[in-house]
Amino acid sequence: MPHGPIAPRAPGRRVRFGRDDRAIVTRLLTFDTQDGRRWDALLYRPRRGEPSRRRLAVVVVHGSVGNYLTGVPRKVSFGLAGAGFTVLSINTRMANYGVFFGAGLMHKTPLDIDAAVDLVRRLGYRRIALCGFSMGATMVTNYQAQVHPENVVGVCTMAHPASLPISLRRRWERLGATPSYEQVTEQAREKLMPDPESSPNDRIFVVRRAVGPSDAPLDAEIWTYRTWWFSRGPDAPHAESRQQIGGVSVPIAIIQAGHDELMDASEGPELAGLARMGGAPAVLLDSIPGASHVFDGYDGQLIDAAVGWLDTLVES
Repeated sequence: MPHGPIAPRAPGRRVRFGRDDRAIVTRLLTFDTQDGRRWDALLYRPRRGEPSRRRLAVVVVHGSVGNYLTGVPRKVSFGLAGAGFTVLSINTRMANYGVFFGAGLMHKTPLDIDAAVDLVRRLGYRRIALCGFSMGATMVTNYQAQVHPENVVGVCTMAHPASLPISLRRRWERLGATPSYEQVTEQAREKLMPDPESSPNDRIFVVRRAVGPSDAPLDAEIWTYRTWWFSRGPDAPHAESRQQIGGVSVPIAIIQAGHDELMDASEGPELAGLARMGGAPAVLLDSIPGASHVFDGYDGQLIDAAVGWLDTLVES
């Protein structure tokens, strides 16, 4: 698959997409969920490398308004496959327009991840790691803590928020978003109750100054009340990693961005502490100095950190 090179803006191992991925075989796949949904995925198989790494499959899950082909999932998938791991980068019901048009029900994403894990098993892999970026970090943490799936031997999270609702609320308050978090909560209750999942009154709404200080479209967010309620609302425990991470029963790595503009610096240490208190077999907390939330220009350091941790899961 042709890709233009992405030049990093900071020191570290250079990942030259489109030039160093010729040793990777890619294959477009689909997988079906128990509730009848079908999602896309891209399988990355290294042509060569250490057999022990190739036997570990990594399922990569996207972040907010993301998908399996762009941004951090794209960089990480090519980087991990280039290091010799087998990678399956997946879509979920939260990908792209699912958030905009009401289909992105976050509490149902365990069905998506479970179907992807089952696909990896059917491809013959018996050791599987989950890797989630941002909102994807929340999703894989909730999934492992609730399901404890067979063959999943580790969870790697990147730019992991302790709480999606609280992170969003803090950001909106700092930027003076309009409508405010409290106003959206009230509006969502009026539109969706008593049955938020199937209410016919769901509507699209726009929040100004949601991700930046101006009224320009670039700094706005678009949601439906339903998708917002189930992923950022005040009654969404599955969106609260601080409530879920104590149930993670496999080794976990929490790789944070050192200059994350969307999250508080205390969130990574909080999650690591809660994971240890919950009895996770091993907990790694790492940070990439200078990196923004999307690790732009720091993809080499991010991939190196993930590879180093994944090697602790590899069986010779």
